[in-house]
Amino acid sequence: MNWKMRRKEIRRAIKYPVLVFFIRLFILVFRFVPRTILLSVSTALGSLAFRLVGKERQKTINNLTKIYGNEKSAEQLKEMARMVFVNQALNFADYVHTLHYTTRSQFSALIDVVGEEHLNEAYNKGKGVICLMSHVGSWEFSAIMPPVLGYETTAISRAMPNERIEKLIVSYRQKRGMKNISRGNAYSALIDALKKGECLIIMIDQDTQTKGVFVDFFGMPAYTPVGAARLAIDSGAPVLPMYMKRKSGNRHQFTILPALELIQTGNMDSDLHENTRRYTETIEAIVKEVPEQWVWMHQRWKTTPEDVELYLQKKREQKN
Repeated sequence: MNWKMRRKEIRRAIKYPVLVFFIRLFILVFRFVPRTILLSVSTALGSLAFRLVGKERQKTINNLTKIYGNEKSAEQLKEMARMVFVNQALNFADYVHTLHYTTRSQFSALIDVVGEEHLNEAYNKGKGVICLMSHVGSWEFSAIMPPVLGYETTAISRAMPNERIEKLIVSYRQKRGMKNISRGNAYSALIDALKKGECLIIMIDQDTQTKGVFVDFFGMPAYTPVGAARLAIDSGAPVLPMYMKRKSGNRHQFTILPALELIQTGNMDSDLHENTRRYTETIEAIVKEVPEQWVWMHQRWKTTPEDVELYLQKKREQKN
């Protein structure tokens, strides 16, 4: 190993422990600052980020214009985009401020739960529950609510680039009762979790490189993962949409909707597409309820049918 590579390894070995130390310190400071002050500062920081982060600001405005351009003025769209940034900052502040919360009673101080009877009914069937969530409101709060409410829960997530930071993030989820499975060849583990009767957290409202189909999202074809539909078909577990939204006065509301009907005709490709379309239709309705609370800076319509065809063509050429 040459000296240049060795020096790089030494820097990495020093960098991440120091970074984790400062993250822990940052979390500790957040814990003891009054929430009202944190939210006030976060509102200002969200507005500042909107002005400073030009590329993300423009993506947000462009996406909002695609959907609301015919009904809102340029100034209204700009204000919507600013509020998207503000809400992300507020959600981050709330999440970090409450990282030491582990019980239902603690979270009840800032989160109202609506529709828990739907989750309770589905959970008691013993087939597991697919918790269909989206990046609306504080999605980190959404993901931890089922275990906080007392339901055995597993979530799938993308592993962080650094093991130390990954362990830190996972440890906070585990303190709330969340079990974590990293993406990859994890399908059998997800099925096992459902067979045990657990809740399974899954999100399908972002453009990813996993297997998907094109379904309508706000009037445009969006490449959408079929994982939730496949899990539902293979396991028989009910799919319940759930979402968090910020209300006036900075309280949150966690809403659990009734189970969605599962379409099973025997044609797997058709069933995957139709169920995914219905899931996405539900998510769209949720986003429309609180549009400023979704992540419009995400390039939801980035993948095109041409991109998928090129990818499949390359795969065919590699086989030949």
